[in-house]
Amino acid sequence: MFAMTKWGIALACMLTPVWLMVEHCNLAPSHQQEYVPVAKQVPNKVAEQQLAYGLALWRDKKYQQASQEFSVLGSQNLSLDLQSLTGLYQYHAAAFTQNRNADFIQQLSSLPKSCKQTLLFVTPDIESLAQAEHFRSRFAQDARLKDLSICIHDVTWFDPVDITCDKNWQQSGRLGCQLLSLAEKLKPLPFTHLVMFANQGKANVHNGIMFLDRQDTYDVFIHELAHFSGFIDEYPLSQGLAQRVCAGVDAPNMVFKQAEQTEPDQQYWQSIGVQKHTDLFTARTCDNHATQAFKASNQLTFMEYHDTGFIPALYLTAWQRQLQKAPNQPSAHINFAQLYEQSNNLSESKFWRARYQQYLNANSKNINNL
Repeated sequence: MFAMTKWGIALACMLTPVWLMVEHCNLAPSHQQEYVPVAKQVPNKVAEQQLAYGLALWRDKKYQQASQEFSVLGSQNLSLDLQSLTGLYQYHAAAFTQNRNADFIQQLSSLPKSCKQTLLFVTPDIESLAQAEHFRSRFAQDARLKDLSICIHDVTWFDPVDITCDKNWQQSGRLGCQLLSLAEKLKPLPFTHLVMFANQGKANVHNGIMFLDRQDTYDVFIHELAHFSGFIDEYPLSQGLAQRVCAGVDAPNMVFKQAEQTEPDQQYWQSIGVQKHTDLFTARTCDNHATQAFKASNQLTFMEYHDTGFIPALYLTAWQRQLQKAPNQPSAHINFAQLYEQSNNLSESKFWRARYQQYLNANSKNINNL
């Protein structure tokens, strides 16, 4: 029996290599069939040309064709940056052409209850979508502002038909947009302030709405964002604007000394938690007015030259105090209420004033809990 086992083992050793060779030959064709070559990456120049063509179709109001162009391009092997940009256009174009804006509220992630200002980005301009995404990303990573109770919704409202903007809105010399049709659509959405992105015009804030154009940088956005909480520009205002601002309405970054006063009154700063004996430095805000403005920094700040990016620690403290203590500046709801009043639509105006009152009441509860 031992001998048979020995010979059996020997025979198996002889046949095993033969079996392996046969199996290898049988398996080789199936391995070749399963091999899938990796698609070659589309050169950036070619992809950029295709993307530009899709955008040109969109500008010509050929929305369906443009959406298809973005979809075809998005299915190709692109560089990461172009894939991300194409995916952004593809998503919003498809949402618009398929009327998925009706489900917009379901796409929004809930924001923390600690948010005192909830910003909704809005644009009629498809090429501003990337700018909005960039600002949202930068804000989330901005260590300077991490303690501010300001939140931005994670999706931009995109409406290229019902929103129209003009760089010289109502002969004001500033960017503005037609917003009544937008107001109806935004009724169910949870926001306190709007940021409107348009093609061209001078950045500005009106009550609870900010207007930016495609050339504005993230630093401009932060400068304008401070206006939502009552900060005043530290560069010389025009005579007309100085007449209103320099009358003595104190701000988180500024107090005033009227011509008849011997020294500026810092009572407002003390009311928002600024130290009583804060050093004062002249500001250029009221150079075109008899009043003298004072700020609490001897350096150029982001309220004078936005691209310096410098926000003094005292400014940040006052900013957060403004957000926590009281709604010192109106929300976007009041913009809509006033627009409807101007068009004699009192029922809609009443709706938005009620929303504004809810905003005030929510902040009042926070004041009582301080």
